[in-house]
Amino acid sequence: RKFCRVLQSEGSPQRLHFGGAKSSSKHKGSEADLLGGQHSIAAMSRPAPPERPTVSAEGNQLRISWVIPEDADPEITASTLKVRIRGSQRLHNYDHGSHRLVVKGGSTVPAPICEVMIEGLVEGLEYEAVLALMNSEGWSEPSPFSQPGYFGTLKPREKPPKPTAPNLHALGKGKLRVSWAIPEASPPVEATQIQLTDMGTGKKMLVDASKGKLVASGRTTFAVTRTEANIDGIQDCVEYSAEICCRNAEGFGEYSMASDPVANIDAKGEIGGMQLVIHEGPSTEVPVMVPQGEGKMKVRWRLPEEAKSTTVKLRRVGATNWYLCGGAAIPAPASETVADGLAEGIEYEAMVSFLINNRWCMESEISKPACIGELKLPSPPDAPKEPRLYVMDVQQGMMRVRWQYITAVPSITGAIVKFRAVGARKWLFAHPTSGALLEEIVGKEPEAIEYPKAEVDLRGLPLGIRFEACVAFRNKLGTGKFSKESDIGHIGMIAARPLQCMNCFNDFDLQIAEYTRDPETFICPNCRIKDLDPFHAVIEPYGFLRFHMFARPTLQFNLDLPDLKQWRKDDQSIWMRCIKINSEACAQVWPNKLIVTANNAEVFRIEPPEEGHVRRDVPRDVSAGLRPGMNNVSITVEDDHCASFALAVVRVQNKTTDIIVAETPVCEEEDAMERVAMLLKDTWETSNEAPSQQDPEEPKEPKPEEEKKALEEPGLAEALEEEQKKNDSIIEDDDEVTCVLSNRLKLRCPLSFERVDVPVRGEACMHLQCFGLHAYLDSNLKMRALNNRWTCPVCSNILKPADLRVDKYVQKVLSETPPHVEEVVIQQDGSYKVVEDEEEQEAGDAAPAKEAEANAQEPQPADGAAPAAAADDGNVEMTGETTNLDQDLAKRKASDEGVEAPLSKRQKRRQEAAKKRAANTKEKEKAANGSVAAEPTEIM
Repeated sequence: RKFCRVLQSEGSPQRLHFGGAKSSSKHKGSEADLLGGQHSIAAMSRPAPPERPTVSAEGNQLRISWVIPEDADPEITASTLKVRIRGSQRLHNYDHGSHRLVVKGGSTVPAPICEVMIEGLVEGLEYEAVLALMNSEGWSEPSPFSQPGYFGTLKPREKPPKPTAPNLHALGKGKLRVSWAIPEASPPVEATQIQLTDMGTGKKMLVDASKGKLVASGRTTFAVTRTEANIDGIQDCVEYSAEICCRNAEGFGEYSMASDPVANIDAKGEIGGMQLVIHEGPSTEVPVMVPQGEGKMKVRWRLPEEAKSTTVKLRRVGATNWYLCGGAAIPAPASETVADGLAEGIEYEAMVSFLINNRWCMESEISKPACIGELKLPSPPDAPKEPRLYVMDVQQGMMRVRWQYITAVPSITGAIVKFRAVGARKWLFAHPTSGALLEEIVGKEPEAIEYPKAEVDLRGLPLGIRFEACVAFRNKLGTGKFSKESDIGHIGMIAARPLQCMNCFNDFDLQIAEYTRDPETFICPNCRIKDLDPFHAVIEPYGFLRFHMFARPTLQFNLDLPDLKQWRKDDQSIWMRCIKINSEACAQVWPNKLIVTANNAEVFRIEPPEEGHVRRDVPRDVSAGLRPGMNNVSITVEDDHCASFALAVVRVQNKTTDIIVAETPVCEEEDAMERVAMLLKDTWETSNEAPSQQDPEEPKEPKPEEEKKALEEPGLAEALEEEQKKNDSIIEDDDEVTCVLSNRLKLRCPLSFERVDVPVRGEACMHLQCFGLHAYLDSNLKMRALNNRWTCPVCSNILKPADLRVDKYVQKVLSETPPHVEEVVIQQDGSYKVVEDEEEQEAGDAAPAKEAEANAQEPQPADGAAPAAAADDGNVEMTGETTNLDQDLAKRKASDEGVEAPLSKRQKRRQEAAKKRAANTKEKEKAANGSVAAEPTEIM
């Protein structure tokens, strides 16, 4: 049973045919006979083409699953799979018995199985699968190829590398043997092609894979399993050399180096009846071509004695038209000439004729082909040189894009031009006829401008905008790579895009950069770069040696540093910093990839971050890569949008923490006290109003007599109800929380957990807490992540050293309090109290009152029961516990009286629950005291 036949013709895509043609016609005939009879029988058909299968990874195997239609008639009996590497032309059969891929044969998958696991595949390669179904009538048409699937880590795909030179051996009687080695590649090599070159004429021919004959085209690829081949039908006594190239799913690679030349020797041991001699000079019949480079080719010939002049003709190999070199005959005794304007990478051939006895002789034989530079293989065109922009009409906003074509094999058929404003993210494509700029349509290639037209006019462009263009060429094999961006062009004067900096209040020209943030918070790149690293401060006013906003991926400039040696003695250095313009953060950000060279030596490079990792960007010290005097600096950037970056080369002064401490501004005691009063204003107002805003006393429940009287007296019930509503509204208003600051000032640094040495806080910070200046500077200096530095440890605001203030009021408190004091309470008049002293005083005042209240609430025993109650150890112990609990509550309440902060709803619920527990405890104590006091009376 034949499953699949692969038919492939030269230049046509691969097609799969399932089932045999004979069986198909047979079924059609029998069907017609049945339909033509007296009784009609429903026609049976082969299965419909199935849906594409699904490929997924399962460990070191691939899982392929598909859907078998249940309503098929006749029912599906088997399935078969073919698998290939993505992009490959070679299909492999799946063998269900071994669960592996085989080149030929292979067993089908019986229904209803619709999922298989394939073993023995290569890790990191993408595979595609195609499916066919079978019933009693035959095979269905194949499904579409599945989406690629792979397991493991995906490997990069490249064309096969250049193989090693093959070995060529003479076998005699018109036969040669070629052997070679298959190079390793990803995807793996699938086929090999052999090219044989006649060393005398330079003619190149391919080897037919089936017959071993020399052909110009046809089936010329050998399977990867073959590593040698015999060649028949060659000429004896002619030297040949062999080259090979390999093909994988990405296409053909480069040809190898030529093998050593080999010639077949006849039976007499001679080559063509004479000794083999390689002639270096030209003969009288065939000219010799010598490449000179830069589009020039020298042609030499041997001039006969009677010749008066010579004509030299050139053409491309394979072309039909000849061109006269020099445009005229070359008079004797010249025997060479130079042809210029030739394309590099293309083979040319020449022939000559001589004027003898006033008659032109017949043309000579065609010379051996010669090529200027490396021979170009058939492929899409290479990237051309960048085009040029010309302003044609300012009023109409018309600009012309012009380019030069290059040589390609096959020949170029058209050009594609893309155009955009410098700094924009999207490219627009020029229409071939109208010149209108169109957006790219996904899945559709833009229209090409037909060859040989080499310019296009664009109309309706705005004035004052910078523009750039790129061009790419297309031939029969596809579209090549785009060129680099052209030089910037603009119509009219360039329009400025100023934006005021909120730090220096100067206007900054954005040029081509975009800024989508709030203009009211814009900080210019100069200020952000200057404040990037306070430990390496930019020297004023000439610290900026170079500032540049990227408009091109490459930047070159000269940097003159005549005083570099003196700067190094003064502990100064040269740094390179980079930021993102469309951002409000003062952070160091490098492009995705950057390479900096100075004086043709690499200074440093920034590589893209590894997958799943975050790169830590920091400024770079480039002093070691520069020299005194003139420096030639080159910067290359690779990023999706390089126009969003600004780079600066700055001269900085290294600063220690002691220098920064000395330069930190001071907030005097009077100003600091005014700030404290402003911050605690709401706190003190809340504390003063706290007695009037306390929870109102719960209204006493009226006695039954009062309730009865209230019902009898008119208006009294309504008054009681209004009073209850008023109390409820007061309680509801009290539930609202007002955020106020605590008037407690901690004297311990949140960074070093020690007593603050030099108290500082941010000028814009809204808290009383200060922290140690030395601890803050040391922690930032040791932090390697530059962009995570300078954060307030209390409120997380950005605090650079210029934003810090030494608080003289807190410094005074520190100097007047003992070293063990960790916290003080600030009073409304500006004075303060030590928290420990305040707690002890309030606790001492509250203890006698609580003790008297406890004694008053204790029930008095009957006569004669007091000695017994006093003698009861259990009752004394319970009373002591109650007294201690009350004292703790009183002390806790006294410690909280420093700030009368309102409570939230949750805190109030907790407070009410605590009160209920305390009340229950008191009731239990009263009951216990009553029972203890009653026991002696009963005994008596």
